Amino acid sequence: MPSVVSLKRTRDYDPEAVTRAIRECLAPLGGIGAVVRPGQTVLLKPNLLAGYAPERAVTTHPSVVRAAILLVQEAGGRAIVGDSPGVGALSSVAKTCGIAAVLAETGARLADCERAVDFDAPKNTVAKRLTLVKAVADADVLITLPKLKTHGHMTMTGALKNQFGLIPGKLKAQWHFRLQRPEWLAELILDIHRVVRPRLAIMDAVVGMEGQGPTGGRPRQLGFFLAGHDLAAVDTLACHLIGLDPRVVPTLEAARRRGAGATSIAELQIAGDDWRGLCQPGFQKISKLDDLLRIVPLPMGLLRWIREQWTLRPTIQAGRCTGCGICADGCPVSPSAIRPAAAAGGEIDEARCIRCYCCHEFCPNQAISLERSRFLRRLRPLARFATPRLRR
Repeated sequence: MPSVVSLKRTRDYDPEAVTRAIRECLAPLGGIGAVVRPGQTVLLKPNLLAGYAPERAVTTHPSVVRAAILLVQEAGGRAIVGDSPGVGALSSVAKTCGIAAVLAETGARLADCERAVDFDAPKNTVAKRLTLVKAVADADVLITLPKLKTHGHMTMTGALKNQFGLIPGKLKAQWHFRLQRPEWLAELILDIHRVVRPRLAIMDAVVGMEGQGPTGGRPRQLGFFLAGHDLAAVDTLACHLIGLDPRVVPTLEAARRRGAGATSIAELQIAGDDWRGLCQPGFQKISKLDDLLRIVPLPMGLLRWIREQWTLRPTIQAGRCTGCGICADGCPVSPSAIRPAAAAGGEIDEARCIRCYCCHEFCPNQAISLERSRFLRRLRPLARFATPRLRR
């Protein structure tokens, strides 16, 4: 049977308009009552990467979290809101992102994302035992509330990847270090998905992010919500709306290999507004080389060298760096591969940098850009095919 994905056009984040829009978006899926029964504890999992104001389009907008809370309460459920931010404590991040005010209004509370619980999963591909925030064990139902954004390491962050935030704090950096290739990190994300089993995704795409996401790109007005029980299907339609081939998104490729949801447009039943009328021409995406390398008949050693040259490098912009040290603290390499206090030219240890872009993701001052290698900068004929230089 086709996977149903519902699409609802929405102009802005007016709280009442958002609640109406999400209610209408869920109607073709059976409404909130299809996933929430009276008395259940429902974990709402927004993207709360770090403490950014809502207008930066880094985090799930508070109006979306508010609407989800109200709908859960209408169904007789008890809503808790949780994520484990990459930078900062959940309580302070929630305040900056506008979530704390929503909790005060609705009476919902923050979930327990400080303590951790181990989950045995012998059938998983990468992680036979997963350490996740305690909120997962406390909840009867998980509803994920992702933000539609590009992602420097994983191409796109959406419904599937949103559950990576259920890994507590700095354990995320350890997984980045252990699984340096995006396809392996994608397998971990699918392992998490298999354990936590989200029942519903409501994707915030009223204002998304293009360019150097997930924190350094540009907010872009998109004007819609997506919702579905099949998270891979939601991400697949999101890809088509921004002109991105789902086959270059590692999480969707992992889902396709595992049979964990619909990963092609032909497998979708799209309800609600006409998706073709909401497509986003010119949406600036993350360029990837891997698809080209798969079809080029060159020795594996040479292909690895080409990939290394093509891969963007984090670069500190001295005029913006305040020396806060958050990038060094968040680096999964020990000792850190980024040293903001080092002399000019020595801030990044390129031999040890694993290109996870955690520093770029966590920097609160937009002081870390992703740049081409020196080799590509010297070869103008090749450089025009490479990822363009983008500053945060």
